[in-house]
Amino acid sequence: MNSIKITNKRNIIIGLFLSSFILLSACGNDSSGSTEDTKNKVHKVENTTKDKPEEELAPLDILNQLATLSTQTEELYVTGDIVIGEDEEVKPGIYDLEITGGSGNIFGERSSVSSLFINWVGEAKGGDYPSKIRMILFEGDTLEFSDISKVKFNAVPEKVEPSNELGIGEFVVGRDIMPGDYKLSTNAKLNPEFENLGWNITIYNDENGQSRDQMYTATNDDVAVSLKEGEIISISYDNTDYGSSSDDAKLIFTEL
Repeated sequence: MNSIKITNKRNIIIGLFLSSFILLSACGNDSSGSTEDTKNKVHKVENTTKDKPEEELAPLDILNQLATLSTQTEELYVTGDIVIGEDEEVKPGIYDLEITGGSGNIFGERSSVSSLFINWVGEAKGGDYPSKIRMILFEGDTLEFSDISKVKFNAVPEKVEPSNELGIGEFVVGRDIMPGDYKLSTNAKLNPEFENLGWNITIYNDENGQSRDQMYTATNDDVAVSLKEGEIISISYDNTDYGSSSDDAKLIFTEL
């Protein structure tokens, strides 16, 4: 499984990222291969044109191209699971998932990207929980909704302005925020009575297949993170300031 055939731009993007995770899973428990060998296999693609050499794309390139596939939807009634696919109502891409009806949970299964968990809480605008969640969706992913009746998938533009203030969802280093070393803070009010509630951050690195976790709470507020290009940051927030909207809450990254 050293390469995949590609026939169009959409297959390049989807195939590259899915094969990346499949290969990493296959090699993750095998200590006989070197790290460099694994890296060389992850993003190698066999080009269908004879005049171009084999192309190897970095994770950031793949995710930037994935954003070009994002396709805006109208408001959708949730009548069952939503499957992500080229031939489905919701295409692969990067979206701000907007909850327009109901209040509940969003679960799901990744077709291959098992290290990026789908487990969110949301509700229609006006409540304590977020009404918008940034999501990176790949071919074959499935979204499962509980007590949420209507949603809308807002396509994130192909090009975005990096920011040092991020909300809830999945964000790409080098795209949504620049690489670097940062100290964390927040504009949200955190209740010290809840020592384990606040911001939860998981940083996934596709090149080594590893994730690392960090928390920022009222009693654990001296926290720094190092972000590398192409990594994916999953950010969730436990709102203990009842009456305030989670949509306004931001995790702030200040350069060290």
